[in-house]
Amino acid sequence: MKTIKKRHALAALTAAAVLDATPRIAAAQDSNQVYGQIRLTVNQARTGTDQRHSDLTEMRDNASRLGFRGREDLGDGMAAFYGLEMGFNADTGSFADPNVPFRNSYVGLRGSLGALALGRLDSANPTGSPLYSQVTAIVSFAPNDAGATAIGTSMLNARNRTSNSIGYASPRFGGFDMRARAYNRGADTIKEPEDSANSFDLGLNYAEGPIKAGIGWAKDHRDGGLATNEFDSKWQAGLLYSFSMVDLYALGGRDSYNNTAKTRADVNYWVVGTSVSFDVHRVTLNVLQRDVQASLVAVRKKQQLGYQYALSKRTELQAFYDRDQVDSTKPDLTVRTVGVGMRHDF
Repeated sequence: MKTIKKRHALAALTAAAVLDATPRIAAAQDSNQVYGQIRLTVNQARTGTDQRHSDLTEMRDNASRLGFRGREDLGDGMAAFYGLEMGFNADTGSFADPNVPFRNSYVGLRGSLGALALGRLDSANPTGSPLYSQVTAIVSFAPNDAGATAIGTSMLNARNRTSNSIGYASPRFGGFDMRARAYNRGADTIKEPEDSANSFDLGLNYAEGPIKAGIGWAKDHRDGGLATNEFDSKWQAGLLYSFSMVDLYALGGRDSYNNTAKTRADVNYWVVGTSVSFDVHRVTLNVLQRDVQASLVAVRKKQQLGYQYALSKRTELQAFYDRDQVDSTKPDLTVRTVGVGMRHDF
């Protein structure tokens, strides 16, 4: 009985200590935020030629997400931060990727020397993404980098979302900043289906006045050598010049692969475009091209026109036209899509 009473007394003391500490812990938190986006369009897609084609009408989610993030002031200019963001399909209510439901999940520190983050990282974390953040700073999307109009990771291979990562973002010096990320992209198992190559990405950026520019580099390594046609390395560079209402931009690069005699060693890609904003309206035009790695002669060509109408700071109506010539040697693979929809941020 004495032993039981001692245990009860210890449990009571422990609970009291936790309850007493909780207000101090909560008070130390500077901010906690629940946020998200819902993006839906109704699309009409035609695949093939005018003479021989198939049509599809669908409601399409365009990277909807729900997230939690916050920061704590640690004093002396130091702060801790965290984030957890899940992707979901707003048209069906399901997870965007059942195998990897969270788009990011990270914890980190920010101080006078910059920011450091650990976890599953993407451009939404405070260290950004060395390559993808460069793309989003220079290129305008028409109107979402998802669904039919996706270009960031497909056409430009900007390697945004990576697991088992360490990310760093420097302070800004005279308009310049630098981002770096090292990661082992998975254990190459059923539970972690991402491949097990070790990777390193680096981006140097400049933003001052009407000019934004960036140059990026990336390299993969695998013990025992890269697999056949596996990504090896890349570089990219981009420039934006902003007039009063008009942005003009261009970005291009080259991806290198461990190729064979029938596939490309070097895959070149580029995008040129313009975005015009006036009052609550925004019009974006992009023209893109990327070599097809699996072919020595084929290229992928993509043109897109997007329109956004801001009903408020958080709600906009969207419309777009996208033509995607997936393989220039196979006209039956050309996809033309028209879509209208809505985006709401909360």
